[in-house]
Amino acid sequence: MNANRSGQACALTVLTPILPGSEAELRAHLEALHERGSPLARLPRTHFGRWVVVPDFVREPGQRHADRLRCPYLLFTSCFDGPLDSYLDELCAGIGAEALEIWGRCAGCPADSAGLKAYLLHNKIDTGIFVAAYPRATVARVRHSLERRERTIAFALRSQGMEPAALQRAFVEELATP
Repeated sequence: MNANRSGQACALTVLTPILPGSEAELRAHLEALHERGSPLARLPRTHFGRWVVVPDFVREPGQRHADRLRCPYLLFTSCFDGPLDSYLDELCAGIGAEALEIWGRCAGCPADSAGLKAYLLHNKIDTGIFVAAYPRATVARVRHSLERRERTIAFALRSQGMEPAALQRAFVEELATP
């Protein structure tokens, strides 16, 4: 059993140490993605992806000794369709410059996208438990379903008060085909 798989969906978790003095710059870059849009949106197999700066561990109440990180880390998680190997190829090719802009602030990151895949695999952590919201639905299928839902809602609003025969014709014309 693969803990990084749920149906056809896969999980990726990567933890990389941030270079000394680069945390604030990296955090600002990641926060700016809200304005520009995530480069992960260009990867058609990505259900969800996130970068998080982890400055240190949180000491829980009652914890005897504080665990400390030696430096801040960048945590990357992604849920995607299909096998990891080809997803990493798409990630490195599809968002190579942005990926290097992000991971380039981390220790050991190569200066080119050719070595990025090996770097990410080296820093990959297996997921303890992974449950996909739609384990059998691809990103394309989820997007199609959401678009169909929007069309159905718009049709329901437009068709209020239609006579039954006209309603049936309109339904078949607009919604009966996939």
